[in-house]
Amino acid sequence: MAIWLQGNLQAHDFIPADYWTGNVPLVRDQISKATLWLVQDQRDHDIIAFCGLQDNYIAGFFVDEQARGRGVGAALMAKLQQTYPKLTLAVYQKNIGAARFYRRHGFTLLKQDRDETTGQLEDVLVWQQPR
Repeated sequence: MAIWLQGNLQAHDFIPADYWTGNVPLVRDQISKATLWLVQDQRDHDIIAFCGLQDNYIAGFFVDEQARGRGVGAALMAKLQQTYPKLTLAVYQKNIGAARFYRRHGFTLLKQDRDETTGQLEDVLVWQQPR
């Protein structure tokens, strides 16, 4: 939960912080129902990244601040793309860094939408394994 909260507060400064802190109980419940992919630090085995999936929908993709820029996210995404034939996700349009990351990994725009809970515009992206 610490990685989730930290990541959201840092990446989404355009959304009030109390939105994220207020959603901790809900997300904790959703995480318990999701398929989780974890990356552990090789030295101390702490979790440094994770992805929560609901079927083929990436509900959350987070890399701990100290592990960013080391290829951790790219390795996790590569593993997901080796495992799943199709992935979808939604990313806030103002989260430019995350949108750039997903597009670098082959995601393309499926549609634009507005997140009902925050009012923010988001892009729904899709990736499919080449046939």
